Amino acid sequence: MSWTKEQPFQALALTGGGYRGVFTAHALAEMEEATNERIAKRFDLITGTSIGGIIALAAAFEVPMKTVVDTFAKYGTSIFPVRAKPKRWYAKLLDLLAYQAVPRYEAAVLRKVITSLIPADASLGDALHPVAIPAVNVTEGKPQVFKTRHKPEWNRDWKYKVVDVALATAAAPTFFELAEVDNHLYVDGGLFANAPDLIALHEADHYFDVPREACRLLSIGTTTKTYSISHGVSRRFGISDWIAEQRLFNVMISSQQQFVEQIVKHRLGDNYLRIDRIPSDEQAKDLGLDIATEAARKTLSALASKAVTDVLGTSLRTYLTHTPQLKIHRGE
Repeated sequence: MSWTKEQPFQALALTGGGYRGVFTAHALAEMEEATNERIAKRFDLITGTSIGGIIALAAAFEVPMKTVVDTFAKYGTSIFPVRAKPKRWYAKLLDLLAYQAVPRYEAAVLRKVITSLIPADASLGDALHPVAIPAVNVTEGKPQVFKTRHKPEWNRDWKYKVVDVALATAAAPTFFELAEVDNHLYVDGGLFANAPDLIALHEADHYFDVPREACRLLSIGTTTKTYSISHGVSRRFGISDWIAEQRLFNVMISSQQQFVEQIVKHRLGDNYLRIDRIPSDEQAKDLGLDIATEAARKTLSALASKAVTDVLGTSLRTYLTHTPQLKIHRGE
């Protein structure tokens, strides 16, 4: 394979963000509707983290993105049951105590949703397009990226079940139980690569010797570019303060995303396009990692539609006409 400015290595990177992944799926559905083609057919590699990893795997199996959006709409409240947020201090304490020894949500429900999109017995080796999915191997104590066999010497990950890999990248601490793949335990890849743009860039640069000017990257966010804490709250945060409103997760996701975006933009310049939307203060009240209400779905869908249509005829056009070269090795 020869990578040039005219025939670049083009990757798609999908950020994590819980139910806010509806933004990502809807954005990709808009692109598929505009091109009348599955989004994976336009990229050499797709990488995704957490909910972005689930969407990336669905794309690699050519599941229509509209189906993904509809599935999230149908099962969102099964994954994240709607509940009233505790407001008084004692209600917050009781809520914290209720989940001090168990995860808040059932991974079995998430497994059911994933297997409604991709067959339960499908392995990474069955994927139609190359993917790279980050997770944290807590048995080994190190980050790990699950990959299809887009290099022939990669002889391990392609045998793993897709649903197990999807659960590994999405096993957010306190939200879901630890996932297990090949007797190893995993937690959410968002702990080190919530915006997996650098994984895609490293894959191109390190494994395929793609020249900098021949690498192009489209990144899709989850409406989480910034997160700040008011001076009006106490500076003496304890465990419950950081857990409340998912402050810890939101700070981590936001800072990671901005740092990665800055680095990739410096390296790729105009060959990097990030699609995201910052919600208004009013809209932000409807959104959260585990808020799966109808209001959240409509807000995320509306933001995604606007974000895509704003660039569909300009900077996004080049990405949607690309012919990929990278293939999955099928031999032994």
